[in-house]
Amino acid sequence: MNLQHVISRYSLSAASHSPVLGQGQESAVLVPLLEVDGEASVLFCKRSAQLRSHPSQLCFPGGKVEQKDHSVITTALRETQEEIALDPQQVNPVGVLPLHTTLTGFRITPVLAVLDRNASWETHSDEVEHVFTLPLSLLAQQRAWQPVQTRLRGKAVTFNGLMTEYGLLWGATAKIIQQLLIRVA
Repeated sequence: MNLQHVISRYSLSAASHSPVLGQGQESAVLVPLLEVDGEASVLFCKRSAQLRSHPSQLCFPGGKVEQKDHSVITTALRETQEEIALDPQQVNPVGVLPLHTTLTGFRITPVLAVLDRNASWETHSDEVEHVFTLPLSLLAQQRAWQPVQTRLRGKAVTFNGLMTEYGLLWGATAKIIQQLLIRVA
Protein backbone atom coordinates (compact mmCIF):
# COMPACT_ATOMS: atom_id res chain seq x y z
CA MET A 1 0.00 0.00 0.00
CA ASN A 2 1.61 3.26 -1.03
CA LEU A 3 1.11 6.57 0.71
CA GLN A 4 -0.90 8.25 -2.06
CA HIS A 5 -3.37 5.33 -2.04
CA VAL A 6 -3.80 5.68 1.74
CA ILE A 7 -4.48 9.42 1.53
CA SER A 8 -6.93 8.95 -1.35
CA ARG A 9 -8.84 6.30 0.60
CA TYR A 10 -8.90 8.52 3.69
CA SER A 11 -10.19 11.48 1.69
CA LEU A 12 -13.04 9.42 0.27
CA SER A 13 -14.14 8.14 3.68
CA ALA A 14 -13.41 11.07 5.99
CA ALA A 15 -16.25 12.60 7.92
CA SER A 16 -16.80 16.25 7.12
CA HIS A 17 -16.49 17.67 10.60
CA SER A 18 -14.09 19.96 12.30
CA PRO A 19 -13.19 19.25 15.91
CA VAL A 20 -14.03 21.93 18.42
CA LEU A 21 -11.98 22.48 21.54
CA GLY A 22 -14.11 21.98 24.62
CA GLN A 23 -13.71 21.82 28.36
CA GLY A 24 -12.03 19.01 30.24
CA GLN A 25 -8.99 16.95 29.47
CA GLU A 26 -8.68 17.68 25.77
CA SER A 27 -5.64 16.38 23.94
CA ALA A 28 -4.47 15.83 20.41
CA VAL A 29 -2.00 13.44 18.85
CA LEU A 30 -0.36 13.45 15.46
CA VAL A 31 -0.80 10.28 13.40
CA PRO A 32 2.19 10.77 11.08
CA LEU A 33 2.21 8.92 7.78
CA LEU A 34 5.33 8.68 5.67
CA GLU A 35 6.70 6.53 2.91
CA VAL A 36 9.42 4.06 3.86
CA ASP A 37 10.88 1.95 1.04
CA GLY A 38 7.86 2.74 -1.16
CA GLU A 39 5.33 1.68 1.48
CA ALA A 40 2.99 3.76 3.63
CA SER A 41 4.18 3.66 7.22
CA VAL A 42 3.16 5.16 10.54
CA LEU A 43 5.54 6.90 12.94
CA PHE A 44 5.31 6.02 16.66
CA CYS A 45 7.11 7.03 19.84
CA LYS A 46 8.13 5.02 22.86
CA ARG A 47 7.69 7.10 25.99
CA SER A 48 10.57 7.42 28.41
CA ALA A 49 10.73 4.90 31.24
CA GLN A 50 11.33 7.87 33.58
CA LEU A 51 7.87 9.38 33.09
CA ARG A 52 5.30 9.12 35.88
CA SER A 53 2.40 8.73 33.47
CA HIS A 54 2.42 5.82 31.00
CA PRO A 55 6.17 5.07 31.18
CA SER A 56 7.63 3.08 28.26
CA GLN A 57 4.31 2.92 26.41
CA LEU A 58 4.10 3.16 22.64
CA CYS A 59 2.17 6.18 21.45
CA PHE A 60 1.78 8.93 18.91
CA PRO A 61 3.42 12.28 19.57
CA GLY A 62 0.96 14.65 21.20
CA GLY A 63 -0.45 15.89 24.44
CA LYS A 64 -2.82 18.20 26.27
CA VAL A 65 -4.46 21.15 24.60
CA GLU A 66 -3.16 24.42 26.03
CA GLN A 67 -5.09 27.67 26.16
CA LYS A 68 -2.76 29.24 23.59
CA ASP A 69 -3.58 26.55 21.00
CA HIS A 70 -5.95 27.71 18.26
CA SER A 71 -7.00 24.19 17.28
CA VAL A 72 -6.28 20.53 17.89
CA ILE A 73 -4.02 20.65 14.84
CA THR A 74 -1.99 23.38 16.55
CA THR A 75 -1.77 21.20 19.66
CA ALA A 76 -0.65 18.12 17.74
CA LEU A 77 2.01 20.07 15.82
CA ARG A 78 3.29 21.89 18.92
CA GLU A 79 3.51 18.73 21.01
CA THR A 80 5.21 16.82 18.19
CA GLN A 81 7.83 19.54 17.83
CA GLU A 82 8.41 19.55 21.61
CA GLU A 83 8.70 15.76 21.84
CA ILE A 84 10.65 14.79 18.73
CA ALA A 85 11.83 18.09 17.20
CA LEU A 86 9.80 17.55 14.04
CA ASP A 87 9.47 20.91 12.26
CA PRO A 88 5.76 21.73 11.70
CA GLN A 89 6.75 22.97 8.22
CA GLN A 90 7.53 19.33 7.36
CA VAL A 91 4.05 18.15 8.39
CA ASN A 92 1.00 18.30 6.12
CA PRO A 93 -2.23 17.75 8.10
CA VAL A 94 -4.83 15.82 6.12
CA GLY A 95 -7.73 15.69 8.57
CA VAL A 96 -8.85 14.17 11.82
CA LEU A 97 -9.94 10.72 12.89
CA PRO A 98 -12.84 10.16 15.31
CA LEU A 99 -12.45 11.49 18.82
CA HIS A 100 -11.25 8.83 21.27
CA THR A 101 -12.13 9.00 24.97
CA THR A 102 -9.84 7.06 27.30
CA LEU A 103 -10.75 5.27 30.50
CA THR A 104 -8.88 8.01 32.37
CA GLY A 105 -11.12 10.73 30.91
CA PHE A 106 -8.90 12.19 28.21
CA ARG A 107 -10.55 13.17 24.96
CA ILE A 108 -8.00 12.56 22.20
CA THR A 109 -8.37 14.01 18.72
CA PRO A 110 -6.07 12.14 16.31
CA VAL A 111 -4.73 14.44 13.57
CA LEU A 112 -3.77 12.52 10.45
CA ALA A 113 -0.80 14.04 8.62
CA VAL A 114 1.71 13.25 5.91
CA LEU A 115 5.37 13.99 6.57
CA ASP A 116 7.54 15.54 3.88
CA ARG A 117 10.07 13.20 2.27
CA ASN A 118 12.92 15.09 3.94
CA ALA A 119 11.29 15.21 7.38
CA SER A 120 13.65 14.56 10.25
CA TRP A 121 13.20 14.06 13.96
CA GLU A 122 15.23 13.31 17.04
CA THR A 123 14.61 12.20 20.60
CA HIS A 124 16.15 15.07 22.52
CA SER A 125 13.18 15.25 24.86
CA ASP A 126 13.00 13.65 28.30
CA GLU A 127 9.58 12.37 27.23
CA VAL A 128 10.53 10.13 24.30
CA GLU A 129 12.97 7.24 24.34
CA HIS A 130 12.63 6.01 20.73
CA VAL A 131 10.96 7.00 17.47
CA PHE A 132 10.18 4.23 14.99
CA THR A 133 7.95 3.38 12.04
CA LEU A 134 5.76 0.41 11.22
CA PRO A 135 4.36 -0.34 7.77
CA LEU A 136 0.63 0.16 7.46
CA SER A 137 0.45 -3.25 5.76
CA LEU A 138 1.71 -4.89 8.99
CA LEU A 139 -0.76 -2.93 11.11
CA ALA A 140 -3.57 -4.08 8.78
CA GLN A 141 -2.79 -7.79 9.29
CA GLN A 142 -5.39 -9.23 11.65
CA ARG A 143 -3.08 -12.09 12.65
CA ALA A 144 -0.46 -9.59 13.88
CA TRP A 145 -2.86 -8.47 16.64
CA GLN A 146 -3.17 -10.78 19.62
CA PRO A 147 -5.62 -10.75 22.54
CA VAL A 148 -3.99 -9.55 25.75
CA GLN A 149 -5.64 -10.11 29.11
CA THR A 150 -5.12 -7.92 32.16
CA ARG A 151 -6.94 -6.54 35.17
CA LEU A 152 -8.18 -2.97 35.24
CA ARG A 153 -9.74 -1.57 38.38
CA GLY A 154 -10.24 -5.10 39.66
CA LYS A 155 -11.96 -6.37 36.51
CA ALA A 156 -10.58 -8.73 33.89
CA VAL A 157 -10.32 -7.05 30.50
CA THR A 158 -9.13 -8.28 27.12
CA PHE A 159 -7.80 -6.01 24.40
CA ASN A 160 -5.90 -6.46 21.14
CA GLY A 161 -2.22 -5.68 21.08
CA LEU A 162 0.61 -5.88 18.57
CA MET A 163 4.07 -6.79 19.80
CA THR A 164 6.87 -4.71 18.27
CA GLU A 165 10.60 -4.64 18.93
CA TYR A 166 9.91 -1.62 21.18
CA GLY A 167 7.12 -3.20 23.20
CA LEU A 168 3.39 -3.75 23.05
CA LEU A 169 1.23 -1.46 20.92
CA TRP A 170 -2.14 -1.31 22.67
CA GLY A 171 -4.75 0.95 24.28
CA ALA A 172 -5.70 4.29 22.78
CA THR A 173 -2.91 4.09 20.21
CA ALA A 174 -4.18 0.71 18.96
CA LYS A 175 -7.77 2.01 18.82
CA ILE A 176 -6.66 5.02 16.77
CA ILE A 177 -4.82 2.72 14.35
CA GLN A 178 -7.98 0.62 14.02
CA GLN A 179 -9.99 3.76 13.18
CA LEU A 180 -7.40 4.70 10.54
CA LEU A 181 -7.53 1.22 9.02
CA ILE A 182 -11.34 1.33 8.76
CA ARG A 183 -10.95 4.39 6.55
CA VAL A 184 -8.01 3.39 4.38
CA ALA A 185 -7.91 -0.43 4.13
